Amino acid sequence: MAALVFSLLSVVLGSVPCAYAQQDADGPVALIFTYKAMVGKRVAFREVMATQGIAQFERWKAAGDFESYQALFSAYAASDNPDLFVVLRFRHFSDLGRWQAIEHRYPGGLIDDAQSLALVESSATADIVSERSIHTDTRSSQYVVLEYDVTAPLPKYVTYVQGYVAPQFEGWMKAGILSSYACFTNQNPAGAAWSGFIVLQYRDLASLAAREVVKDKTRAMLATTDPVWKRWSEDKSNIRKEKMTIPAIALP
Repeated sequence: MAALVFSLLSVVLGSVPCAYAQQDADGPVALIFTYKAMVGKRVAFREVMATQGIAQFERWKAAGDFESYQALFSAYAASDNPDLFVVLRFRHFSDLGRWQAIEHRYPGGLIDDAQSLALVESSATADIVSERSIHTDTRSSQYVVLEYDVTAPLPKYVTYVQGYVAPQFEGWMKAGILSSYACFTNQNPAGAAWSGFIVLQYRDLASLAAREVVKDKTRAMLATTDPVWKRWSEDKSNIRKEKMTIPAIALP
């Protein structure tokens, strides 16, 4: 699919989880945008982005302006949710300079025809805390985007994601419902729309429907097999506050 949607991650990461969290000052970084369609323009915005917009992102990727991208459109209309999410990935923080040049003409990556249809709600550079992909995107894939306010010191939150959140996602992968996950932290969280950001890729609607059942089974398993996870499960207060959970579908 044109939106790439973690296909590179499957090749690069294989079956090994990773956690960058700005271990290298000029290491990997993500740039995450959210967009809101103008009133009455959601359908037109989706159509333009699924065609001309994706084609332009493909050209930027082919030119080496970023390593990969992911474009997710919210599955259901809602006045208080973003309509589109775009996650750009760069091998090095210094590579952001190429995107800054693009911003002069295409703010937030919006092509000319899209700029009259939507606004860029937020943008943030983000560290990649933990991620893994075992399947690329298919037409059946379903996504969930989660935004959080992180209330704990960042080092504690990173440890929490690696010790409590990621093991659960790994369990969901083993159960066959989850194809990929990616956990991010905002590099500049003060006053930002979010400080923690997670993208989950489910294999299909049936997998998404089974998420609560699988979550309960995975937690029960981890409680008896993973002492680190169990300690976090007993003390996960004041770590993060969930702001939004938004179902989404990859463009086009």
